[in-house]
Amino acid sequence: MILLWVMSLLLYLAWAVAQLESVLALEIQSQATQVRYQSEFERAEALLIQCEDRLRTFLIHEPDPSEDDFNSLALVGCRLKLISKLQIVHQQKHPIKNELLIEMEVGQEIRLRSVFRYQIPSQYLNRTNWQPVYD
Repeated sequence: MILLWVMSLLLYLAWAVAQLESVLALEIQSQATQVRYQSEFERAEALLIQCEDRLRTFLIHEPDPSEDDFNSLALVGCRLKLISKLQIVHQQKHPIKNELLIEMEVGQEIRLRSVFRYQIPSQYLNRTNWQPVYD
């Protein structure tokens, strides 16, 4: 009887060790996935900043770009799209307000999409928002 009790206790301990090993393996996979996606996100964020700087330089040299200018602008990993051109003429003493809204998408596995507002008279480029893109 004692032998059966010892055998069942050993069997229970072996089952507990197997469960602990599987939980540990899942935790290791989870940590590896988290580290990989964190580095992908940081890479996409750095690419967004680099593309923003290149876009700013492009807009300084090309003051009033068209959709074709953005298509010809070859930025590695950056996809640009001109959303709208806004031209508002105010009454009397107020200046003409010229603005471009530009959408940029960067990244491979983790993609970031950002919208920029470019004021043509002052040559001011402002990132209005950004968001991760999920499929």
